[in-house]
Amino acid sequence: MSYAVIRMQKMKSHDLKGIQFHNQRERESKTNPDIDKEKSNENYDMVHDQNIDYNENVKKIIESQKTGTRKTRKDAVLVNELLVTSDRDFFDKLDPDATKKFFRDSLHIFQQKYGKQNIAYATVHMDEKTPHMHVGVVPMRDGRLQGKNVFNRQELLWLQDSYPKTMLQMGFELERGEKGSEREHLSTADFKLKTEREKIEQEIDLLENKISDKKNELLVLNEKVSDEVKIPAKREFKNVEVESKEKNIWGKPKKEIKKEPTGNVIMAEKDFKKVLTAAKDNERMKNGMKRLLSTDLSKENERLEVQNTLIYGEWEKASGENQRLKKENQELRSENRDLRHEIGLLYQSTKEFLKERADDLRAFRNDFKSLVGKVKEKITGSEFERLHKREQTRERNKGLER
Repeated sequence: MSYAVIRMQKMKSHDLKGIQFHNQRERESKTNPDIDKEKSNENYDMVHDQNIDYNENVKKIIESQKTGTRKTRKDAVLVNELLVTSDRDFFDKLDPDATKKFFRDSLHIFQQKYGKQNIAYATVHMDEKTPHMHVGVVPMRDGRLQGKNVFNRQELLWLQDSYPKTMLQMGFELERGEKGSEREHLSTADFKLKTEREKIEQEIDLLENKISDKKNELLVLNEKVSDEVKIPAKREFKNVEVESKEKNIWGKPKKEIKKEPTGNVIMAEKDFKKVLTAAKDNERMKNGMKRLLSTDLSKENERLEVQNTLIYGEWEKASGENQRLKKENQELRSENRDLRHEIGLLYQSTKEFLKERADDLRAFRNDFKSLVGKVKEKITGSEFERLHKREQTRERNKGLER
């Protein structure tokens, strides 16, 4: 039987834009190789018919129920997102309609538990390795946000224990993850890596948007600055007395007046204002470029890309280990079945052997009971003991029927 996987992640205001990009596939992911773009059209939201603005929708949900006048804190948890899924084997056994029913029934459970009005979104992803659903729950209770009270320890235990049981009653072959098992720890580590990777992808998307916004700012500034400022200006000259080549009667060079440039220009006041405006625009553009470079958004984006690659490597390693343990688990189960069968044969053979050599039925029962007792002393809860108890129960039931 497959295991139910349900995990909860807290979302604050600044997280919602990133998860919106991821859930609604609003940006092409360059960092998540699990996404098959050809299947992205198979994704759907079970609450909305079209893409929404997560922040606006969550704000509406809060404001429609809020009873107090106090403003929502900037660092408040606005959404508790539940990720609902199982393993690949589980979904391989379901046809598309059954898969949709699985997610619809799961959503119905959460709507009853947390209030239909508090479900901000319920996006099903069919374009990744394993189908899964992101359910955004706004933790409103008694007219205010109460994330800590709505999703307390008892509630998280309910999600792990009662949700799988409820789905089993609905006809889905699911069970709770084995408590304390290596499989459970590995699945949790696998999920944490995946969650961390998604968070980094969201950060990368936000940074790329910021870079795009900065580029647009520079383009706007660039459009304001003319390529060539044509100003009708005249050079300023002054009269300077210089020696000429001609000489006077005393044989000394004659003086003459010559116009020389002063290094200044003469222009109309309106033309001067044009030059001043162009210079200011150019300075703003330079400062904008410096500001863009000083924010190190490109470097931060590159750092996150590297970090994401490392996390993806760890996640792949964990997934590989998960598959290995799954295969090993299947082999152990098969081996366990074979051993139980062999013990069953040994049980019957031993019983028949003692029965043939006993003086009467009472002696046989005492001898066999003594043998089971010795086995019990050596191995508590053995298969041999289990078979004996089952047979005794069967004999008692037969006696009652008579």
